[in-house]
Amino acid sequence: MKRLWFSPPDIPEGAYITVYRSVFTVESDRRVSFDFSADERAQLFLDGKRLIDGPERGAPEHWYFQRASFEVAGGTHTLTVRVLSFGFCKWAFGQLSVRHGFWIDEKSGILNNWECQIEDGCTFEAGFPDWGVFPRVHLTKEHNPLILEGKGGIWQKPVVFEDERELFPPDLPLMRYERIVPQDKGNGLFYFPEYVCAWAEYRFSGRGRVKIRWSETPYLDEKFNLDHLKGNKGRRDGKFFVGNFDTFEIDGELHWFDYWWHAGHYCQILTEGEVTVQAEYFRTGYPYEGFVPADKLEKMAFETLQACSFETYMDCPYYEQLMYIGDSRIEAVCSRLISSDDRLPRKALKLLSLSQQPDGSLLSQYPSRSKQVIPSFMLIWVLMLHDHFKANGKDALTLELLVRAGRLMEFMKSQEVDGLISVKGWNFIDWCNGGNWDYGTPPGGAVNSIINFFYVLALQAMAEISGSSACQKKAQELLALLREKFFDREQGFYAIDTEHRFYSEHSQVLALLAEDDHLLAENLRKNGEKLVPCSIYFSFYYFQACLKYGMDDLAEKRLDNYRALENQGLTTLPEEFENPRSDCHAWSSHILAYLLNKKR
Repeated sequence: MKRLWFSPPDIPEGAYITVYRSVFTVESDRRVSFDFSADERAQLFLDGKRLIDGPERGAPEHWYFQRASFEVAGGTHTLTVRVLSFGFCKWAFGQLSVRHGFWIDEKSGILNNWECQIEDGCTFEAGFPDWGVFPRVHLTKEHNPLILEGKGGIWQKPVVFEDERELFPPDLPLMRYERIVPQDKGNGLFYFPEYVCAWAEYRFSGRGRVKIRWSETPYLDEKFNLDHLKGNKGRRDGKFFVGNFDTFEIDGELHWFDYWWHAGHYCQILTEGEVTVQAEYFRTGYPYEGFVPADKLEKMAFETLQACSFETYMDCPYYEQLMYIGDSRIEAVCSRLISSDDRLPRKALKLLSLSQQPDGSLLSQYPSRSKQVIPSFMLIWVLMLHDHFKANGKDALTLELLVRAGRLMEFMKSQEVDGLISVKGWNFIDWCNGGNWDYGTPPGGAVNSIINFFYVLALQAMAEISGSSACQKKAQELLALLREKFFDREQGFYAIDTEHRFYSEHSQVLALLAEDDHLLAENLRKNGEKLVPCSIYFSFYYFQACLKYGMDDLAEKRLDNYRALENQGLTTLPEEFENPRSDCHAWSSHILAYLLNKKR
């Protein structure tokens, strides 16, 4: 279905923001309701006051519209719509775009007089070190301070064009928008005791410059690894902040609304000249309701899940804000344990499937501006579908995605050589220290037991979902081949490689989940210390194995790694146990799943 969208008559090169306005009059108090969409994203204001943002994040194949409704008093009002267009610069990796535009459907006809204006006086640069998010802004004195009220500047008639994309109604409730007040630490530093994702609203007055940046934590010194985006964090009580600023040149009065939220514990506001700043902050994120953590570790895990749950799941709210399969499966498991609301797990499962390539493979992250391939994540998506099936049976979503899962498994079959798969891409498994692991990739070559055990688990999942005896038979044959090629009888463990040079917990954990093997479980209990251990991400599967075999002693010992994090000044769980880049990382929330399942 073709719809009429708006765009500015003269589109600038590079990144830009367009504000649309409709001045309308109503004779008496009434409610105004409409649907709208935007590419890339919009914020709506009524007479300069924020109303709503949207549409919720989707993909070109599944673009959303948002519903809006508000009360107005009799008289003349101005509705403004601020639309972001950053995609051509490859900023905000998780926000995709087809082409700039704004669409609205208001049945009564009172919002039919539209004009637009480019938000001039704005220049942009990529975020650092949080490279995957929306860009920083530099606001000059040429900026129109009244533009969101629909005043000032030169307003033009927009161009109308036809857009053929299908628009889908919202899948999710509105995200939270709750006022929060940070602690004032002095010298322009504000601290949020809980890790937050927050929209900010500022009132500047005077003449001078204001610089604002957000951070998860200060560092102990000025040394910062530009390649790995890491510094010395210590107990999160350092004095040095890293990152570039949003910058505002102030000459009078300015009421500024950030066009995207920020994440972390700290907001730093530095001023030059005679300028004052008033700030308000509003927490956002998925509106989880009703869960009360039982202890500090549960609270850290839940706070991590909260900060990584928005209109999609995210790997980390500060650095990338990307929905990866490996993280999302863990987040969906946790979401289902704390709430009967499964709208976000459903949406994540479907959006990730939309990355399917012509050969049947899946991308590791979607929606995303990059096309990254992580073979193990493809198979984990099948496990994610199986999680949904166990919770919902063969509902409409299961049946829809089962077709895509079948195409994915056909792709995997095409990657077999002598019965074992080896798939091109970044063969990431886990951030392991030592043991010759290279950037998350296990040693010994592309043909390894870990990815093939994931293949077994995916075949078993497909057999259960579809009732396919062929998948079950293939899984049994592959298990036998894995024992023949990788199992070391002297060691009593599976090697990573066929030459039996490298060993880690990962192969054992997946083998234990793939079949009942109490001898292997007992050997892991007695002799597992000789293996390269799972880091924080893959410990999700480690704890699954502990639950299956009642290995409470191993689980308690592994929990010590998480309890140690409690004493590092953290309120969330980080990307790695040691020297993490991110202090809040989705996959680390999995400890919540273990703690809650243990109580059952």
